[in-house]
Amino acid sequence: MHIALVSPKWHQMVNSYPPLGLGYLAAVLEREGHRVSIHDLGLDPASPIAEDVARIAAEEPSLVGLTAMTNNYHSIRETTAALREVLDCPIVIGGPHATLFPEQVLADPHVDYVVRGEGEGTLRELVRVIGIEGPRPSGRRLEQIKGLGYRQGGEPILTAQRSLIEDLDALPFPARHLFELPRYPLYANDGERMVTLLSSRGCPYNCSYCFKGIVGQTYRQRSPANVLEEIRQVIDAYGYRHFYFIDDLFTLDQRRLAAIAEGMIAAGLDIRWQCLARVDRVTPELLRLMHRAGCREIHYGIESGVPEILERIGKRITLEQVRQAVAWTSAAGISAKGYFMLGLPGDTEETVERTIRFASELALDQVMFSLTTPFPGTRLWDELVARQPDLAFHGDFAAAYYYSTNRDHLPRPFLNVSDVPDERLADLAVEAPRRVDEAKRKAKYRRRLGPLLGGALYGLSTVPWVRRIGHRLLRTRLMRRFAALGGLGDYDWRREFADKWN
Repeated sequence: MHIALVSPKWHQMVNSYPPLGLGYLAAVLEREGHRVSIHDLGLDPASPIAEDVARIAAEEPSLVGLTAMTNNYHSIRETTAALREVLDCPIVIGGPHATLFPEQVLADPHVDYVVRGEGEGTLRELVRVIGIEGPRPSGRRLEQIKGLGYRQGGEPILTAQRSLIEDLDALPFPARHLFELPRYPLYANDGERMVTLLSSRGCPYNCSYCFKGIVGQTYRQRSPANVLEEIRQVIDAYGYRHFYFIDDLFTLDQRRLAAIAEGMIAAGLDIRWQCLARVDRVTPELLRLMHRAGCREIHYGIESGVPEILERIGKRITLEQVRQAVAWTSAAGISAKGYFMLGLPGDTEETVERTIRFASELALDQVMFSLTTPFPGTRLWDELVARQPDLAFHGDFAAAYYYSTNRDHLPRPFLNVSDVPDERLADLAVEAPRRVDEAKRKAKYRRRLGPLLGGALYGLSTVPWVRRIGHRLLRTRLMRRFAALGGLGDYDWRREFADKWN
């Protein structure tokens, strides 16, 4: 069979990461002997759906599978309707939204099946049955497939829940050869292209904003040997030497992480990588080992600078642990990025200000502020529904994107759960990164020149006309330095360089 797997468009955003979930599904199906293609429509959000569907239909697939999150389900509905106009093959929807709302998804006449939870086993068995009985199998065979949803006599039927995959090492590596890897705008700090890798599934913590609908509060991990084998395979097959571990919590099992790092060093892999971590799951010794193994950036979910807010969302960290982890990371030679959420339950304008000040005090190399959004399947959503019983999923979730780098489409609060008015919260989200940058600039002046002179010169540097003169002087100095290196002093190079600085 030929199976087309589809990742939908995002709202006003280009997808930065290859959809590894589809990569795993594709690898499992290829192992079964099927021909598989992956279409990531999020790589080109401006292209018309009709053109995307025409490319998929041209392959004449025997089955189309799509993955849906709640905030892009609107795109899924548009895509499936267009697919049904040109294809008569089964259409399958999986992912978080189908897992949470299977009956609602099955109410769409264009959808034949839903896959709930982890999809590898369910989709594999469904394809086997379709291969035996054709595109519309009997209910008797379908009811034996755990984790499946389908219609029978116009009514939705949900089979028993499928158990989670115990042995992740048994899964094949994602079918990266089906992705257009060079098209993803994912880069390391040195400008080199980077590829994603998943070494575990789940997280045992219970933060109120986190989605647990597919893997629950489990934590399952691949063996160090299996992870190292995939890294070597990516290097050999694709030439990538920069990796981003997108595990929810890469540093949870410190013994396993140490084994992976030591394996990287022993194998002489000469790679660079980054990961997500909790501030209470790192030590100075582990961070030094990670640096030796090639780790150059760690992303910490800090969320708030107010202890009472952290306790309310179940984060289970302290501000002192945050300070320690960031300082240890910097001392180990690793760049630290901090994630913060504005508009958390209990947030007032005063607590948001405290969070921004706390972010400014930390030795973070990067900060990211996002607007708190209660998505279905999270404890935050359940708490909101308890207060607003009539609240339900609706089409407006298309606008529930909580972060944007596009200055023309800045995010606005969606289902605001804080005590800060929507407009003010949106303004604070825009102001926060700029204020952190300015605070760090001021600290740098004072650190290098002393509190009095540094403070005075920093104040002078904030005057617009002074900054313009400073930029011009710096630009001229750098252009002369380039010219002195030879071959870079011609007119075209100068004009291009000047244009970038103006």
